[in-house]
Amino acid sequence: MGGAEQGAKASDAFWTVSNMFSLIRVVLVAPTVWLIWLGPDYRWRAFGLVLVMVVTDWLDGYFARRRGEITRWGKILDPLADKLAIDSIAVALVYAKGLPAWIAAVIVGRDVVIVLAGLFLLTRERIVLSANVWGKLTSAVMTLLLLSYLLDWGALQQPLLALGVLTLTLSLVSYGIRFFRMNRALKSR
Repeated sequence: MGGAEQGAKASDAFWTVSNMFSLIRVVLVAPTVWLIWLGPDYRWRAFGLVLVMVVTDWLDGYFARRRGEITRWGKILDPLADKLAIDSIAVALVYAKGLPAWIAAVIVGRDVVIVLAGLFLLTRERIVLSANVWGKLTSAVMTLLLLSYLLDWGALQQPLLALGVLTLTLSLVSYGIRFFRMNRALKSR
């Protein structure tokens, strides 16, 4: 949720190339979680779908900037697709691969808080905030952490857990500061 962009620069278009890449990520969540549930024999297929999600996330941003398709819908769909994918995969990995339940709870809890704050601003003032550097970094670290559990990369799991806690905390604090500053500014109008 990078900067408050109230629609002056962003269009309301939904059916754009970049938004389609976000929707592809949403559609791939269910089969990825299913493959994780099926067990170790399917981990490389799940890994392949995660890679497709990572590539579509990159393509989404690339086409949005390249084609001038930065839309209000895209600012909602892209981070929502990321949250849905990361949260769902984290919960599946708790049961299937021993990801600590506390980290999955922190991931999901942080995302719920961010989504609720975003909905508050969207419904109250039609403000859509874009992702900031801490949110993007957290998504990258969470992806690596989840892959370390999916692929049983034991040596990376503890360092990525520690880094994940740090980035989750920093992103939640940065989003919280932005939310409260924006809310204060709106009240003082």
